[in-house]
Amino acid sequence: MPPSTLQERILNLVQTLQFAWFSGHVLTLIGSAIHLLSVLMFRSATKPYTIAYVGALISYGVVIYKSHGIPQLNTRYAQRLVMDENVQYLLLALYWFFSKPISVTLVPYATFSTFHALGYIRSNIIPTVFPVPSSTASSSRAVTWQAKTQQRIKSWTDKNYDTAMRFVAQIEVIGIMGRLLLGIFRLQIMAIFLYAQFLRFRYHLSSYTRQAFTKLRLAMDNVSQDPRVPPVVGKAYLTVKDMITRYGQAVVQQQPRQ
Repeated sequence: MPPSTLQERILNLVQTLQFAWFSGHVLTLIGSAIHLLSVLMFRSATKPYTIAYVGALISYGVVIYKSHGIPQLNTRYAQRLVMDENVQYLLLALYWFFSKPISVTLVPYATFSTFHALGYIRSNIIPTVFPVPSSTASSSRAVTWQAKTQQRIKSWTDKNYDTAMRFVAQIEVIGIMGRLLLGIFRLQIMAIFLYAQFLRFRYHLSSYTRQAFTKLRLAMDNVSQDPRVPPVVGKAYLTVKDMITRYGQAVVQQQPRQ
């Protein structure tokens, strides 16, 4: 028989890997919200930043474990990991966790966590904590507040998912990389190189990332063709664009064969 008391239902819920995954997303949301609020207040608290990335490591770690199982020391397992976007985000979160805080890097993780947390609340939290009474469930005409709430959550996530993913891609391509390029004057070369590798894989795997790069390229093309831009700047831009294009295409050539 299914658990009858609230305590039993909650106990069964929290003992699952999926709840650990959900908890990681909640930590990411709480840590991100507090840190970004502190930035707006010109305080930039680092502890919430760390908590946010602890949550990201937990949630992505659970996903990777459920997808690939216990780590194995063989080529096939490594190839599966390389082409898994969750692994890429886990490694990136690990790097941000040990690096000096860069607030904008939290935006993609917090955005993903918002959708994942809402989905879990709709599918697991509401049915577990607020089950529909059997007498109400047996009535075909009854529309419970639980069902209404779940439908509203689903409608909101379905409506806003594409917009949110495009927003994340813009932040990753322009916001984060732009912030890292500002650090080139502080000789923060390693972060730029590692993040460029991440974007290279994202370009290959994500249509949203490709759209973000296309929009950026079109905007830069328009600027470089402006008569007021010195010719030397236009030539430099074309050279850099060609280098970036060849660098991005290399990931396709390096993709492991199935």
